[in-house]
Amino acid sequence: MHRLAILCPKLVAALLAGCLAASAQSFVRAWPLGSVEINNGWRTNSGDNLAWAEAEFDDSHWPLATLGPQTPLPANWTWYRLKLQMQSQTEEPLALLVTAPGGTCEVYVDGRQASAETISSWFHMTAARAQVVPLPRVSAAIHIALRVEYPKPLAATYGSYLNVQAGGLSDIQSAAASTVDDRVFKFLPGGFAYFAILLAAVGAFGLFLAQRTHREYFWLGLYLILNAGVGLGWHAVESSLIPYWWNSLLADPLTFPEIIALIEFAFAFIGRPVGRVWRLCEAAVLAILPTAQLAFAGLFPSAIYWGLQGVVQLGIALALPILLLVQLRRGNREAGWLILPILLAFSVGGVSGVSTLATLLGRQLNLLPTIHFAGTLIDFTDIGDFVFLLAIGVVMFFRFTSVSRKQARSASELEAAQRVQTLLLRSTPTSSAKIWVETVYRPAQEVGGDFFHTTVVDGQHRIVVGDVSGKGLGAAMLVSAIIGALDTLRDAAPATVLRSLNDLLLARQQGGFATCLCAVVTPAGVVRFANAGHLAPYRNGSEIAVESGLPLGLAARIDYAEAPLQLNGGDTLTFLTDGVVEARNTSGELFGFERTRAISTGSAEQIAQAAQAFGQDDDITVLTLRYASAEVLHA
Repeated sequence: MHRLAILCPKLVAALLAGCLAASAQSFVRAWPLGSVEINNGWRTNSGDNLAWAEAEFDDSHWPLATLGPQTPLPANWTWYRLKLQMQSQTEEPLALLVTAPGGTCEVYVDGRQASAETISSWFHMTAARAQVVPLPRVSAAIHIALRVEYPKPLAATYGSYLNVQAGGLSDIQSAAASTVDDRVFKFLPGGFAYFAILLAAVGAFGLFLAQRTHREYFWLGLYLILNAGVGLGWHAVESSLIPYWWNSLLADPLTFPEIIALIEFAFAFIGRPVGRVWRLCEAAVLAILPTAQLAFAGLFPSAIYWGLQGVVQLGIALALPILLLVQLRRGNREAGWLILPILLAFSVGGVSGVSTLATLLGRQLNLLPTIHFAGTLIDFTDIGDFVFLLAIGVVMFFRFTSVSRKQARSASELEAAQRVQTLLLRSTPTSSAKIWVETVYRPAQEVGGDFFHTTVVDGQHRIVVGDVSGKGLGAAMLVSAIIGALDTLRDAAPATVLRSLNDLLLARQQGGFATCLCAVVTPAGVVRFANAGHLAPYRNGSEIAVESGLPLGLAARIDYAEAPLQLNGGDTLTFLTDGVVEARNTSGELFGFERTRAISTGSAEQIAQAAQAFGQDDDITVLTLRYASAEVLHA
């Protein structure tokens, strides 16, 4: 510090006395840390000619230009020249610090390129880069020329500036190193914000896995991931951590699917399907996507691209809150929860077109505060992202807790329905000295649509097995009605039972139907079957040919035929539902009729276990009846 205190005044005096611009204007503004800005007195010209770098070139007819943060770079090729005389009374070498978009500026001293960096394609350019250019130790004046090429699409999209400082080499190197730290600190607030959004996206997908029927969690997670991708790309480009192409070709185009994900989330949240008009809006958003890459490559007018993007985004930004307000007025209270987060998403959140417009207008009108925290500048959009994340987090917390309460109530109702159905299907033991009956019931869900019923009246065993269309509580309610009706038909013939059940289902007028097989077995082994579209039973491993009528509940006044069968001693009858035949393994293969026939001589428990182990896909019901032989009775 002592050496710097001695060096700086001498160097300042030398510069103030010896720095001569062609315009003879003073351009020395300040002298922080041994360096001074030399942004005044430059002469400029559009075009590109390497002869303009020569010391002998006469640039007196070129207009004057001022560099610095307030002067944006013009698009395409531009040259800047300055005649400079610098005399140092110390051993400290002198140098320039040229700050410009990376890959856009070459520095020439007396006709020779003095910078290591050369003009590169726009694909590799970055928002800013500091070049340290050592200066020769000469007492005579030197001619500095800056050759700049800033592509028009980048100038229209990002804008930039050219800044030049001069001073001692060590101070210039320190200033260059500090620009790297500045870029990192500039990125940190937005980086943390979007990292938090990524974590929120993981949480949203976790909620979706917990509640698969609620697609709003999936669309919210997708929106947050796209939002973070857009924001991280933009912040990293602004902080010069990655080249322009990352944002131009990857991050910025994510804005369009991000908008679609937000639309899908809003409709899924309020529980309404996406209408035709909104589908057209989504198609319009996707139609703009190819123009993004074309605009950044200079093949499509940037102004038209930004205009199209702004019009579409502004239209959706206005239409979505209006849609939510309409739904709120119609009684959808949850639609009101989403209005504030949607407004934040478009105004200060990640949907870049509208939020960028709001940010730029706010800065121009001095409406946006500048907040410094821990050495970093917190941007308005960073604050907006946190507010949006907080608002959507509160909304989704209430949604999740509300859905969880509803699911808890539904689970309680299903548990109660399961207990009721179990009691209804628990027939009294119907085995006798000559006939043994075994039943197994395996519902695919808490409650099922299969049913069975067994009774003994005057020594005759009546067996009813059926399957109601559908699943869940609706099917269980229909099963309850059928079981209740069967209790009133204890001594009816099989055909009469089916006709009565058919009338019952038609009277309910709920659109459901059922297949049903009814059989009555006498002590003498005589069986009478009546079938309403159900699977045929098996006798000793062979399918019995039983005439099948229409399922119950499809048509009125149906007469069901009865078919007789004589059992022999030791015969086995097997009744089952299609949950056995339609069991499906992980490869999608059905259990099928051949496997069913092969195991049909086993016990009810063995058959049900085999189908369940293969891959249960529906309710499984198996009922087996064994008719005793004369030898067994005699014994």
